[in-house]
Amino acid sequence: MQYDALGSRIKRQYEQRCRHFLPRRSYIVIRVDGRAFHEFTRDCARPFDWDLIGDMNAVGLALCGAISGTQLAFIQSDEVSVLVTDFRSLHSEAWFDNNQSKIESITASIATAAFNRSRFRRLAACSGVEALEREAWAEFDSRAFLVPDVNEVANVFVWRQQDAVRNSIQMVAHAHFSHAELEGKSTDALQEMLWQTHGINWNDYDPSLKRGRFVERQTRIGAVEYVDKRTGQPARAEGVERHEWVIVTRPTFTRDRAWLMGRIPRVDAEWGEG
Repeated sequence: MQYDALGSRIKRQYEQRCRHFLPRRSYIVIRVDGRAFHEFTRDCARPFDWDLIGDMNAVGLALCGAISGTQLAFIQSDEVSVLVTDFRSLHSEAWFDNNQSKIESITASIATAAFNRSRFRRLAACSGVEALEREAWAEFDSRAFLVPDVNEVANVFVWRQQDAVRNSIQMVAHAHFSHAELEGKSTDALQEMLWQTHGINWNDYDPSLKRGRFVERQTRIGAVEYVDKRTGQPARAEGVERHEWVIVTRPTFTRDRAWLMGRIPRVDAEWGEG
């Protein structure tokens, strides 16, 4: 059998039958998660490691910059949740045609590369090449799933922020008490133990450590320096509008749900018609 005919048959009969495409004109959430990070973070500072937080911020920015149709993202612990849509207009295209396996494999690769690049650059600058040879590589997995409407999209991010709060309280508690002392305790009980025994008020921590970080697209106007292709000389343009993804700390979603809802696009509003 000729090469082209053989390849065509194998793709048609086997490879393509395993493909799954998420519906178009939908809300899709992609969540990447660190694989076995309880082992990877064993030597991190407790209760919070700013280097690890910086590496995860790099993951969030890399995902938002790479995924077509990204609307926002939320970072907490070793995970990033990204909201993606494809209804900016009736002619908007879906990222990889909403091929689920493509979306998941590529976002896992982006997250893995971004995290390790951020971490290794910092280690190389601080400790040299020898430190890199002893450093383990982080790995991420990914899942992409459909969410039916704007209210449920908001609930996804409320849920992840609530998980961030729970994780934060537990991390502070584990830094000051044994596992046996904490077993079966609620987060309210953990906060009371921290205050009564160590005088630690969890509410005094930086908001980004308590409730995670939000990634949003902001527009800035300013000067841009570039090289003129015609002359090869440096040039400068004033008043240029630029869009960039930035890490921000935002309110508690359960208390200010309107703030979160205002950043989730509506399909009828985006199309300009009901």
